[in-house]
Amino acid sequence: MRIFVFQGITVELPGRDDHVPNEFPHLVLELKLRDGSIDRANLLSRESTPCVWEANGFLMLPDITTHFTLSVLADLGEKEPRLLASKELYGPELGDRLGKLIEILLDGHQNYSNIVLKAKVVAANALRRSPGGGPNDINTIIAQLQERASLVADDHPEKPVLLYNLGNALVARFRHLGSLDDLNNAIEQHKVALSLTPDSHPDKPSRLGNLGIYLGTRFQILGDLGDINDAISQHQAAVNLIPDGHPDKPAHLCNLGTSLLNRFERLGDLDDIDNAISQHQAAVNLTPDGHSDKPGYLCNLGTSLSIRFEHLGDLDHIHNAIARLQAAVNLTADDEPDKPQRLSNLGNSLLKRFEHLGNLDDINNAIIHHQAAVNLTPDGHPKKPIWLSNLGSSLLNRSERLRNLDDIDNAIIHLQEAVDLTPDGDPDKPKALNNLGSSLFTRFEHLGNLDDIDNAIAQFQAAVNLTPDGDPDKPKSLNNLGTSLETRFERLGNLDDIDNAIAQLQATVNLTPDNHPNKPASLSNFGISFLKRFKHLGNLDDIDNAIIQHQAAVNLAPDGHPKKPMCLSNLGSSLLNRFGRLRNLDDIDNAITQLQAAVDLTPDGHPEKAKRLSNFGNSLLKRFECLGNLYDIDKAIAQHQMAVNLIPDGRPEKPALLNNLGTSLLNRFERLGNLEDIDNAIAQHQAADNLTPDGHPEKPSSLANVGISLLARFKRLGQPQDVETCITQLSAAASSPVGSPSVRLGAAGTWIHAALTTNHTSLLSACECAVSIIPLVAWLGLSIPDRHQHLALVGGTVRDAAAIAISLGQRDKALEWLEQGRSIVWTQILQLRTPVDQLRTVEPDLADRLLHVSSLLHQGSQDIKPQSEQKRSPEEEARQYRALAKERDAIVEKVRSLPKFHDFLKPPRLHQLAEAAKNGPVVVINVSEKRCDALALVHGADEAIYIPLPNLTSKRITQLQIEFNGLLKSSGIRMRAVRDEDGEVGGEEGCKRILAELWDHLVNPVLDSLKFKSNPGGLPRIWWCVTGPLAFLPIHAAGIYGTEDSNKQIQDYVIASYTPTISTLLERSDASVQKSFRHLSAIEPSSGASYIPNTEKELDHIRRHLQNRDYVVLHKADATKERVMNEMRHCNWLHLACHGTQDAKNPTKSALVLHGGKLTLEEIIRLNLPHAEFAFLSACQTMTGDEGLSDEAVHIAGGMSLAGYRSVVATMWSIEDALAPKVADEFYARILQDGERPDSRKTAEALYFSVKKLREEKGIRMLSWLPFVHLGI
Repeated sequence: MRIFVFQGITVELPGRDDHVPNEFPHLVLELKLRDGSIDRANLLSRESTPCVWEANGFLMLPDITTHFTLSVLADLGEKEPRLLASKELYGPELGDRLGKLIEILLDGHQNYSNIVLKAKVVAANALRRSPGGGPNDINTIIAQLQERASLVADDHPEKPVLLYNLGNALVARFRHLGSLDDLNNAIEQHKVALSLTPDSHPDKPSRLGNLGIYLGTRFQILGDLGDINDAISQHQAAVNLIPDGHPDKPAHLCNLGTSLLNRFERLGDLDDIDNAISQHQAAVNLTPDGHSDKPGYLCNLGTSLSIRFEHLGDLDHIHNAIARLQAAVNLTADDEPDKPQRLSNLGNSLLKRFEHLGNLDDINNAIIHHQAAVNLTPDGHPKKPIWLSNLGSSLLNRSERLRNLDDIDNAIIHLQEAVDLTPDGDPDKPKALNNLGSSLFTRFEHLGNLDDIDNAIAQFQAAVNLTPDGDPDKPKSLNNLGTSLETRFERLGNLDDIDNAIAQLQATVNLTPDNHPNKPASLSNFGISFLKRFKHLGNLDDIDNAIIQHQAAVNLAPDGHPKKPMCLSNLGSSLLNRFGRLRNLDDIDNAITQLQAAVDLTPDGHPEKAKRLSNFGNSLLKRFECLGNLYDIDKAIAQHQMAVNLIPDGRPEKPALLNNLGTSLLNRFERLGNLEDIDNAIAQHQAADNLTPDGHPEKPSSLANVGISLLARFKRLGQPQDVETCITQLSAAASSPVGSPSVRLGAAGTWIHAALTTNHTSLLSACECAVSIIPLVAWLGLSIPDRHQHLALVGGTVRDAAAIAISLGQRDKALEWLEQGRSIVWTQILQLRTPVDQLRTVEPDLADRLLHVSSLLHQGSQDIKPQSEQKRSPEEEARQYRALAKERDAIVEKVRSLPKFHDFLKPPRLHQLAEAAKNGPVVVINVSEKRCDALALVHGADEAIYIPLPNLTSKRITQLQIEFNGLLKSSGIRMRAVRDEDGEVGGEEGCKRILAELWDHLVNPVLDSLKFKSNPGGLPRIWWCVTGPLAFLPIHAAGIYGTEDSNKQIQDYVIASYTPTISTLLERSDASVQKSFRHLSAIEPSSGASYIPNTEKELDHIRRHLQNRDYVVLHKADATKERVMNEMRHCNWLHLACHGTQDAKNPTKSALVLHGGKLTLEEIIRLNLPHAEFAFLSACQTMTGDEGLSDEAVHIAGGMSLAGYRSVVATMWSIEDALAPKVADEFYARILQDGERPDSRKTAEALYFSVKKLREEKGIRMLSWLPFVHLGI
């Protein structure tokens, strides 16, 4: 074997002892890959072993289809060898006809002593079997090589050559059939061959290089970092073995650089990309100008610089990349097979610079180069789809800048062709699908055609399905799919889309390392999905998560990063939305800072400029609404106007920009009264509404904005047409079947206001609409804390609606509305337990499914994760819960379509509610800012009895509540504990005054209207169902105290109980008393803020009264949460003596303090105790409730009622430790006095006399006996 160097290329020539084809003496085949890298070629005799020519990992086999350009050159002893002939060679010509072709090319030149045949590979990755097969079939070749290798000893010099060629043949079959076993086996053969090759052997570097290439190939498929690390090691070893002057050095440097680049794209380690650039730069430096490989090395260097720019945004890198790529293109002739690839790389870099700087020359030149690549590539060429895809992507980017629909349509045509030309198994297919999906997505953004977004999602989903896990492109496919689902959610409002979007974007973030250049964008997109769901559902966790993701994105994007403005804008928008909910000034100031920075960093002409201007304007508007600084509103309007001017009418985002401008103008009008502002506001809102199609989720918002601005002008000018159009718009918004329930409720509220202001005939319809939306705002698919947060924002809507209905004489409707619009969450939970016996007789499968779904919802409704083998994330739990809620909604609608089930689970009507009064009147007190009234249900009455309360006002009740809370604080009443004898004992006179006022203005008028008389004997029952701030005042003890006047206290007339809703009494009164009796006493004096010793005495009293009855005692360490909850399932009576806490921030965390832990309200209501009867809660604040949720009965007593207890004794505030045993002693003495089974329906009476006895003792303060109350039947 001898070495021949030709134009810097080293090739092996057969020596005297080597067997070569007789007809081709001194012939060598030199193969050159399209990327410019060179490896020596071997020509083996067809007689000894199969003829296998290999270069850089590609096998050229007879009967294998590929594409060559063959050039024959003769060494004539001159300075340069002479080109004798050249011909392109396709497919089967390479096989059987190769010899004939060479004979033709050499005709007339047989006497030359040295002939070099140069074969340039154009499409080596398109290898496939040609028809006919033949003796040189790939399987035959592999079998022959395996047999020959097995017969040769390891120390034979031919052994590594045989193993090397066997590995190459296996790689060829792998590329043909795709079997990883072949690739794995090939790598093993190369490793053995390498181990048998000493470092001094001239083939060692090439064998190291080829092993590195194959390891890199496996890394691209499996993503195993060990492979790419090993590949880099092989290439580095090859480089180290070759001196700088060696002609093979640049090729090995190039291979090393490419492997480092691949690892960087996976891990994002800047050292790798910097090292890759260094290797490629060295390859360029070592290659003289004019060398045929120089363009390829320049191309690789330019590509690496371009990728580094993507990560860091350093403009020098992209400028240098384009310069190198342009040089590569300039040095490559049009007929060179590498020309299209180099044109495409240059076009891609120009596109990147355009995306950063927005220079139209760059995008135009990118399109020109991509078009040239397409034009130079014949149909059928395996790279044609890639060039088409790149051309389509560039056209798409230009369309986003110029809003040119022709560019979008042409992009879609090219990208669709690229997809059609790329087979499913091709590794480039996912990229083609992604690009096509992006073009359809962009056209949807322009035209709003739902077919486009559906088709885009289909393309992205196909790309995800075709991309294996571990593939570095998988995150991109997931990101595109998630973003498109998120966009469709915005259009259609389907929660499945946004939940699915979040799942895809979460996967994107998880698969993208922190130092990857795409990580900031991935985090930002993930944050946007949370923000959009927050806007729809209002879950505070979502907006907090959005801000966390956006902040992380900003932190990871260095200054100058092309995605930095986007990350800043999205962070600002999320902060702005949280400010709108929580009104924290730090959020709005921070939002303005981020949004201002985003605008400043976004060049004019950038497609996102308008959106960022509008977001900045919104933040200024919100601060103006909060602080009233005119500078903010003026600047906000200026930003919005610029944003509107930048976007043509056909763009989907135009309505939002118009609405924002209109809202800012409306706010300035309300401050300054300039009619031009309100006229302009109406014009902008009307234009936005005109551009928003029916059925769009934002339609209610655009309709409402028109109505709100018209109402503002009506108040100023009094034009009747304005208010008529206003009400038309608002009613359409409130009644819309799509859109956010919160937006629709807001529209209904404004409709009520407009109708009330003008005595409009639609007033009652407006109220009815508002009441019907309230349960939707607190949708069952939300967590209970989220539902409570939404209801807290609803405020007194239902009470105001009821007040209006009463004023219009619709008293029965007012009562029905109060039942429908209050205690929403409790009603939902009770409905989850609704029996379906009647439904089962008609549709048993539907009934069973409803029960099953309701049961799952009930288990998960308190945000307590059920125990399961596989733990799921909170996001997965919430997504499944929402899916169950949607399914239940669909089931309920299906049931209502059945005959006789039209009213299934609908709010009860008056004739149904009236049944709750069979044991005594139920009095609902409605407290509204408009008026205060009482509505009473009396057994046998056909309608609600209306009781006017003219001297009672919402303002006064609120003031009484504030005064009463002050009395409790000043009296030291905070928790159950031993009272300090020398402590605060005042407040008696203040308490008497409040109770007297409640008597005069509320209780006495009700008792008089119901004709109750003082009766020291058997007292009748009355149930109070109070609303608003009355829920925190002791109307059960109203009266005149401290005077000689008799018959001036409620205790002289009735035994009073409370109920959160009328329906609660209705369901409890239908339940029958159980025959069995089992009592549970859980006593824990030592857990909590202080020791409460009298619980021991309380337990002694209970034991004495129970005597031989069936009871269980859990005392001190035995009274754990787990044991108490377990016994509650087996005992129908319960007595708890311990500390109680009310959580002001999260009322469902209010709890009873047991040994080793707390039994929280959210855990209590998760219980379903159908046999429970009575609970005595001898703890503090068990019926305190939450002032922000006065109509929701969010307290421990309410939770016990929900769990199934028909009657509950509770406390409105803290109780004295010394008095609790006295009340318990008298209570059990009365309820158990007959020796018979106790009746829970008599517990209110037992409590009444227990407290009466306590009240009559000397020295007992009023605030000490007042807190004991009865809830239930």
